[in-house]
Amino acid sequence: MMKKFILLSLFITTQVWGFTLNNNFGAAFKKGRVKVYIARNNTCPNVNTYDLQELVKPAVDKFWNKVPKSSLRLISSGFGDNITNINSGKLCAPTDGTCITAATAANELIPPVTDIVISCNDNSANFGGTGVLAVTIPNSFSGKKIKGSVILIQDSAGSTTFANLSRSDKIAVIAHEIGHAVGLGHSEDDDALMYYRTVNMRSALGQDDVDGISYLYPVHIDACGLLAGTITTDTDPRNPGMMLMMLTSFGLLVLLFEIRKLLKKLKLPDLRIRLT
Repeated sequence: MMKKFILLSLFITTQVWGFTLNNNFGAAFKKGRVKVYIARNNTCPNVNTYDLQELVKPAVDKFWNKVPKSSLRLISSGFGDNITNINSGKLCAPTDGTCITAATAANELIPPVTDIVISCNDNSANFGGTGVLAVTIPNSFSGKKIKGSVILIQDSAGSTTFANLSRSDKIAVIAHEIGHAVGLGHSEDDDALMYYRTVNMRSALGQDDVDGISYLYPVHIDACGLLAGTITTDTDPRNPGMMLMMLTSFGLLVLLFEIRKLLKKLKLPDLRIRLT
């Protein structure tokens, strides 16, 4: 009987992860509520500022805000402040000293931001080719926590790829880039929004996306069964929900043994669980 319960517990707690992260130390925003802005001075020939602003709310509500086991909540916040060099400047990672030095010398560095800022940009050096839709870099950190990320939609000479997309595909592209902004890398699962290639008519997150965002922003269940904060385990750093599942399995095990004891006291037929 005990062996069967152990097998059941192992089955419940085994998972395979396919998602990747956007940095090498698993950084995420410290707070669960992150605002998403359009840079107020966003102006580009092929990307309408107001159209871009209207894409944000469906991008967060249709995708990332629909994951119940994630503590992340993205807030479409309209237009933010003016950001220096946002339309034509160079976007550099905080650890890329060469990029920062060169961009600063040319007076074209896009400065660190707070929360998530979206803009178009016509500096082809940010994208590596006219066929690239967008680029996203968390460009401000506090220790191992993201403070701010910049999403740039390409609008350089010869690139009208984003402008030619349908509205639903534009929303999916923005949602994909927001995934990078909050800490996720690409996925090799072609059902995932974070798949490394563009897929037309993407309308929902895949399971790999759900697993990834739940890993970075897990929901904590405290001793009273209330939702708050995070839960982690030292036994498997890639699976913060493992401890919760183990505790659940253990609780079921205890409950079934108690039921068996009660049945014996009542002299009723024994109930056994069989694994087939």
